[in-house]
Amino acid sequence: MSNTYDWRDSSDSDLSQGMEMATEAAREARQTGDKQREAAFHDDLNTMLDRAQERGWFRRSS
Repeated sequence: MSNTYDWRDSSDSDLSQGMEMATEAAREARQTGDKQREAAFHDDLNTMLDRAQERGWFRRSS
């Protein structure tokens, strides 16, 4: 199992850019049929989404 970067100490910009890159990499892995690589990027994205949610990126305004 690989160690996933935690993203807690990253800037918002770095987190956003990381999400974009991981999304593209997962898409490319899917297109080439590399299911293991695709799954790894999805795991990374799930961690990134958790950090984004902790930062309040997805809160609805009233």
